[in-house]
Amino acid sequence: MIGWGIVTARGDRGVDVKPASHKGRSATAAALVAAALTCALVGCSAPAEEETPARPVRPIAAITAGPALSSEEQALVDKAWAAYLTLTDIYVKAGQRGEYDWNEDQTKRPLYRYAAGRFGSALERDLDQMKEQGLVRTGAPKVTLRRVVSVSPTSLVVEACVDDSGTDTIVKETRKSVAAPGQNKRYPVTLRAGLYADGVWRWVESAPDRASSC
Repeated sequence: MIGWGIVTARGDRGVDVKPASHKGRSATAAALVAAALTCALVGCSAPAEEETPARPVRPIAAITAGPALSSEEQALVDKAWAAYLTLTDIYVKAGQRGEYDWNEDQTKRPLYRYAAGRFGSALERDLDQMKEQGLVRTGAPKVTLRRVVSVSPTSLVVEACVDDSGTDTIVKETRKSVAAPGQNKRYPVTLRAGLYADGVWRWVESAPDRASSC
């Protein structure tokens, strides 16, 4: 659901992301951008950041099979998953409008509360590059929580099912699709979130398995 772009950042921590100029791009470049648009939100993994919480240490069974989660664990999952759905909604709507609030104060940008590290920067780069290419999204993906892989008080990993069949990436002016053909539109994706010092769950990794279906 999202692709990769170009950012201005300090080091590799993905801060101070700002729109860049992408003048004179070819149609081929636009197609490459569109092909990557399924990447960042549910399609690509981001290396763990030094500032992100440690990876979960205790695997647990799927929500639909095996021992049930404790009430505390379920509350953590519910809170983090709600943040992911909000993250998805913000990104998709920004892609549909072709607009994003590039506030100079990064903490006031729409995605700040829901995504972090290189993953958060990748989402913003995608929106920047879509705008520069004159691309917008149509439709919205359907994302459902499939199972909890692991959980701790400060970190969790879940597997979701993504259905992208009702979406497209088009040139805003011509309404012509530039999406890469032949991609699996329904596939599982593994997502990782961490609880930050400000008490907010932020999503930091996304890794799909397009060779599988769900």
